[in-house]
Amino acid sequence: PAAKNPVAANTPAIKKAVNSNPQYKEVSYAIRGKAHGFAEGEWVKLCEPGRNGLTATDSVQIAGEDFSFRGKTLNVPYMKFIVLGQGAHKTLVEVFVEEGTISVDITADQRIDRVSGTTHNNIYTPYRDSINTLYTGIYRCTRESMRTTNSTEDREAYKLGADSLRQQIVSYTYTFARRNLGNWVGIYLFAEYHKRFTTAQNKALLAAVPKKYANLPIIAEIRKHTK
Repeated sequence: PAAKNPVAANTPAIKKAVNSNPQYKEVSYAIRGKAHGFAEGEWVKLCEPGRNGLTATDSVQIAGEDFSFRGKTLNVPYMKFIVLGQGAHKTLVEVFVEEGTISVDITADQRIDRVSGTTHNNIYTPYRDSINTLYTGIYRCTRESMRTTNSTEDREAYKLGADSLRQQIVSYTYTFARRNLGNWVGIYLFAEYHKRFTTAQNKALLAAVPKKYANLPIIAEIRKHTK
């Protein structure tokens, strides 16, 4: 999956809004994972994004193919990343940390990961799968565009292909966000991508934001950006 900027439920402003609202409470979560093709004893980190990149909040070692995390969170989805491996073999998997048991299945050196078992992770799955497919295409196009054995025309065509796929990601994200503005997945994607959406797209999404999310600080920020 693509590494993403900290947005939505990750921002300090939203944390403050959540903590000051009596409808939110502390709940328990568990992450149960399978890591295929990784070494016994390899470290798995549960990370949160910040201004200086990802910071580990917990870490465990793989036993067989198994790993698990457990903890407390607020009853609003909070995007974190499971990180395995180093360098070119580094794998990042997005996980909405929320109440319940979250199942994670990861395969080394492949863009194959499955996260399920809780409401927002289940909603996010088709988006994750589609974006992973597009990013795989971008990687292949980029690799071929730099291959010196390809002709100049072919390398240029691959560059254009990668650009087209990036545009498809933004287009698909807009459609998925609009379809899910009634839940935290849509708000998360809107917050993350609003600087890549057009003004018209942002206005359309702002008009469709439900009342329960209308006063979130990130929505106010998007309104300011869109003016």
